[in-house]
Amino acid sequence: MIDRSRERGAFSASTLFAFAVLASSIYFGFKFIPIYIAAYDFDTAMKTQAQYSASVKTDDVILKELLQKAAELELPITKKELKIERTGSRLVITASYVVPVQTAFFTYPWQFQEEESAVLF
Repeated sequence: MIDRSRERGAFSASTLFAFAVLASSIYFGFKFIPIYIAAYDFDTAMKTQAQYSASVKTDDVILKELLQKAAELELPITKKELKIERTGSRLVITASYVVPVQTAFFTYPWQFQEEESAVLF
């Protein structure tokens, strides 16, 4: 016979703690991961603009397209947060912005600092 004298059918404190950690991880994942993906996509757009559009497009056109991409990704980026610098041989695009992540408990100001550069031909 199987000894079942220790089975009570109740949750232990460690089981409840594990469920709480799992639930909070899922909740914060749903809050933070989409913003991280959007920021990554915007960084990719910056890299693409720097590498493939630098010698063809003007700074104003690049700025307009990047602002359009930021709006598409729902990132709070304005002209003030984007900086485009051209030197004789390089194009440098810098973005510095803050995304407020609202949770049930607090608002976290997530700061992003991205820079992409490319050689001009």
